[in-house]
Amino acid sequence: MKTVDVSTKPETLRSASAYGRIRLKKDTVQAIREGRVPKGDVLSACRLAGIMASKKTPELLPFCHPVSLEHVEIKAQLGEDYLEVFSYVKGINKTGYEMEALTAVSVALLTVYDMCKGMDDSMLIEEIRLLEKTGGKSQWSKTLEGIKVKVLSECGLKEFIEGKLLSLGAELSEEGFELLVSTQSLSFSEVWQVSSVINQKLFSLLPEALKRGVRVGLCNGRLCIELEEDKAIISAFFESFGGLIGNWLRDGKAV
Repeated sequence: MKTVDVSTKPETLRSASAYGRIRLKKDTVQAIREGRVPKGDVLSACRLAGIMASKKTPELLPFCHPVSLEHVEIKAQLGEDYLEVFSYVKGINKTGYEMEALTAVSVALLTVYDMCKGMDDSMLIEEIRLLEKTGGKSQWSKTLEGIKVKVLSECGLKEFIEGKLLSLGAELSEEGFELLVSTQSLSFSEVWQVSSVINQKLFSLLPEALKRGVRVGLCNGRLCIELEEDKAIISAFFESFGGLIGNWLRDGKAV
């Protein structure tokens, strides 16, 4: 057994929202509305429990990575014969927040069950589901399908780089290409901020291997990526940023 290795994933703004519902007797719903439940304010308690549970998710689920929570919001509302809970969790991390959102809803509903079990033996937790997740690979990662790429390399790494590009759906081409990937020194207008972020990440992963680093820039309207002549660096680049290359291309033009 093992957790998913997220060491090469970029930290991005991510969020998740979840929903859950518990079925109650109408008399129980009325008691909650009127504040007559012996254990106290059910709506406030389940909201607080949901927030606390979201922070404890990695302690409850063995394969969840500890993540920083920038914002947690729990809403609880009553219907005619049910109580429903909505959770929203947001943060900046390498992995998503769906389990935190689902755990928040689950514990919030269990809190309702615990507080009302003495007066309602018919309670039924009917549904817990993820409503939405944002910020992960499914949203920000665009493959290179349909993108023509030219590779320049004289150090025996051309086939290796081409394999990485093909795995992203790129089309290899010597002419009419939109993306140039090279291990040779290129003359282009470097987007320094992008190069800096990439190399900071690569240095954190491979501090002893990184020397020249990676450069990203524009040349004649084409996106150019200059890679260091090192398999470990190249692999780390594509694992960390390969899914983002498609975001750097719009309508066949580099952005």
